[in-house]
Amino acid sequence: MGLLDDLKKQADLVKTQQILQQNLHGDKLKLVEDKMKQTFQYVHELLKQLAVVKPTSPLVYSIPGVADFRNLVFTESFIDYRKKRINDKEYFDTTHFFVKWAGPDTVVIEKDMPPVMQRIRESLWLSKVKFVEEEKKSAKGFVIGAKFTVPAAVLTDIVIKADHEQGRLHFQATHLFGLGVEYLSIPVQEISDDMLEDFAKALIGQQSEIRRYRVAGAPGTFR
Repeated sequence: MGLLDDLKKQADLVKTQQILQQNLHGDKLKLVEDKMKQTFQYVHELLKQLAVVKPTSPLVYSIPGVADFRNLVFTESFIDYRKKRINDKEYFDTTHFFVKWAGPDTVVIEKDMPPVMQRIRESLWLSKVKFVEEEKKSAKGFVIGAKFTVPAAVLTDIVIKADHEQGRLHFQATHLFGLGVEYLSIPVQEISDDMLEDFAKALIGQQSEIRRYRVAGAPGTFR
């Protein structure tokens, strides 16, 4: 057997390996796409039903030094998605949706000590809730106090990112389990109607096992 025959065999082996890798990559792309589509359709339908039922969240949203928001009611929602092109074909990239929970009350806090004002300001910033701050100034223009107005409203904001390379769906969940940001990372093989129902339970404040997918920090796709 000559050199040319050896090279032909090596080339055939490389081509076979490339085809197998392409097929595996294509299968993974399809699976992630199917699960992103399934997730979007489930959540889209869920939000339509919640808009009719308008449930009350059993969660307590605590803002340290400010207030505890209880009995917030579903008031509105939104959902959308974006796609990206991979190998000349469009695939789901992200799904974004939110649920707004609100109550009739508004918290008003007035303080005249700068350290206390700063603590309240930082607490509100960290809690990622909307508020209005009005400074009180002396006749000479010095700040002598502040009034903070905080509506009883919380936005549960979810971004779902497709990870086609790793075969996972990454969730950035703001105010899902209470105030704060959590990250979930779920293998696409585990995305099912049962898993999505479990996620829906967490969304409306019911007992859920979805926390088992929590990860300590933001997955690479969110950095």
